[in-house]
Amino acid sequence: MAVLAAVAGLVVTALAPLLVGFQGHVVVSGSMEPRVSAGDVVLTRPVLPQDLQPGQVLLFPDPEGADRLVLHRLVSFDARGDLVTRGDANRSNDTTPVPASSVIGEAQVRVPYVGLPAYWRLTGQWGDVALLAGLLAAASVVAGAGSRSRARGPRGLTSADRLVACPAPDRVVVRAGLPPVPPPVGTEPARGTGRR
Repeated sequence: MAVLAAVAGLVVTALAPLLVGFQGHVVVSGSMEPRVSAGDVVLTRPVLPQDLQPGQVLLFPDPEGADRLVLHRLVSFDARGDLVTRGDANRSNDTTPVPASSVIGEAQVRVPYVGLPAYWRLTGQWGDVALLAGLLAAASVVAGAGSRSRARGPRGLTSADRLVACPAPDRVVVRAGLPPVPPPVGTEPARGTGRR
């Protein structure tokens, strides 16, 4: 149950912001480590060119023409106003400046691990995909078996059984250290009728 709850929590955390205008992207390289790793999901929101500032982590199309998106930090602006960017794990700036108008969004939230299945599929790590699928299937079976056994009913005595097995009220009172409960009115024996 804990595994399924953790996975569900991460998925909800990654998907819920999409309802309010964020976009989710799976990170497929380690160029932003240690803060962002391959397999993380990064949620971005649109940012206007005039709001760009050094230090922001931005998502933009690869300026070198590759059909991919790049998530790198804005380092500075060049003489023409284009963006000089660099991955946190890289020792040097990216070679091609990025036009400010091409920025898709600014990174706002990182959700770790949620994108790992997509990353494994993209990189052909089918063994990891199969292992994760097996673990989730096993967790589902165990969780389902646990909920079915709880649905069958209580174990041991029921509340009705406990009431039947409960001792008489006067015994309960005596055990608690209180005076015994008097018998109901009209059931007392008449005084003076007994033998001496």
